[in-house]
Amino acid sequence: MMPTNFLIALAIVVGGLWLIRTMAKTPSTGMPRLMRKVGGFALIIVSALLAMRGAFTTALPLFAFGLALVGINAPFAQNFGFGREKSANQASRVVTSLLAMELQHDNGRMDGEILAGPMKGRWLSALADAELRQFYVATQQTNDQSRVLFEAWLDRSKNGWREAWGEGGSSSSGGGKMSREEAYAVLGLKPGATPEDIKAVHRRLMKDFHPDKGGSDYLAAKVNQAKDLLLS
Repeated sequence: MMPTNFLIALAIVVGGLWLIRTMAKTPSTGMPRLMRKVGGFALIIVSALLAMRGAFTTALPLFAFGLALVGINAPFAQNFGFGREKSANQASRVVTSLLAMELQHDNGRMDGEILAGPMKGRWLSALADAELRQFYVATQQTNDQSRVLFEAWLDRSKNGWREAWGEGGSSSSGGGKMSREEAYAVLGLKPGATPEDIKAVHRRLMKDFHPDKGGSDYLAAKVNQAKDLLLS
């Protein structure tokens, strides 16, 4: 068996070479994430060396913490209080002339704030059915996607509204050119998010918009459009 000191030296040399090459290719916005991964790999190596010496009680929590820093969400790591966590209050946001719609990533709750008209400042969830129908008429008079966005909320929150109101629905296309700022808002991310973050949020949101969960073709199209733009 190789001496422990030799293994430590080998790990330092290999890790140092990897770190130098990776830092040269990483933009400044990605440095904090890189440093977390480096710390995670270092803890994993240290835990392995401790395990080789029989110190399993100390090695296991260090190994779990290292996995969490690297970004691997191992189920057993949660027993030590470690693991990948969602950003608190992370939300997707889609805005039209009449609505600012938000989808909370942690609980899947969708609600919209009215931006114009007699009901400006009120939230859709607080409106009575008669008020919702009145607002629906207002959305039909706009030239943007206000009606489609409102229908997406109705499909998710008011089962059977189409039959009750006698409406067949409008086009569910995402429609319109999207800016990068809007794309980040749709995914609930900040500028500079990594491709891995973008793909992870996209996967999670597409699950939320599955038909079995009251999904919306329109919002799914917006999420796909945002991901494609930011990864292009």
